[in-house]
Amino acid sequence: MITIVSATNRIGSFTAGVAATYAELAEKNNISFRLVELTSFPEVPVTDNIYRKGENPLRTFAHEVFNVSDRLLLVVPEYNGSFPGILKTVIDCADPEIFRSKKVALTGVASGRAGNLRGMDHLTGVFQYLKSHVYYDKLPLSSIRGLVNEHQIVSDPKTRDTLEAQLLGFMNF
Repeated sequence: MITIVSATNRIGSFTAGVAATYAELAEKNNISFRLVELTSFPEVPVTDNIYRKGENPLRTFAHEVFNVSDRLLLVVPEYNGSFPGILKTVIDCADPEIFRSKKVALTGVASGRAGNLRGMDHLTGVFQYLKSHVYYDKLPLSSIRGLVNEHQIVSDPKTRDTLEAQLLGFMNF
């Protein structure tokens, strides 16, 4: 099974639309998947308790996101030249061991020209530090507004083909 993560807590984002497109493509190709949006991030005070072992809502949420499957496909928007802090917080709240040997694919989303290349590089470093295996075919989606329909699902045929090729390649990785 693969977990597809919309890596932002913004409601109605382009990122969520791209993640939903991956879910459509997974279903089309009979790939078992789970779609997770960080919009369900628990509302709790952010104190040093979120990083401590034991029961806390953020740690539980992080484990629910990352510990269910051995493959993660993260759709990551560009925030200030990198990836969203909410994603880093969720990763930091989890036990590092849950990432060991997981396979991770990355797709960057940006309204500009670079498709969040820098953010995917930063995130690659984080996952490699955690001893995950990052799939070589990172997909930068630039000028996202021109690739989606009114529901923010990817509608551009070439882009859909590229997403599907990345997904199928990742499943064989």
